[in-house]
Amino acid sequence: MAGGLAGLLVASSPEPAGGGGSVRHTAGAVVGLVALAAWPAGARRRGPSVPWGLRPAVSAGTSVVLLLVLVWFGAELVTGGGQAGLAERLLGGMQTLWPVLVILSCRRRRGSVARPVRS
Repeated sequence: MAGGLAGLLVASSPEPAGGGGSVRHTAGAVVGLVALAAWPAGARRRGPSVPWGLRPAVSAGTSVVLLLVLVWFGAELVTGGGQAGLAERLLGGMQTLWPVLVILSCRRRRGSVARPVRS
């Protein structure tokens, strides 16, 4: 939810045409990207029936990887390393793909539950 609200803040405060950046835009982007990188760890569940996408080790590992790519993106922006576009696209793709993988793991888990046989 925090990522979505931050996205609204980003959309309502576009970057100025001449460059220089908008503080509201940057703040909203930072909050949104951190929230999207941290949510897998917050969504973790325990138990034998938990889909693989929500298991603690998978969730924590995913958050670590997303946060590392986010740090790389931030470092590219600050240093002007020339790979900011690549880092941004990789981060955005990963943050978009992860919810899909979680949904697929939930559907797979649900489909593997034994169903009673009717006679």
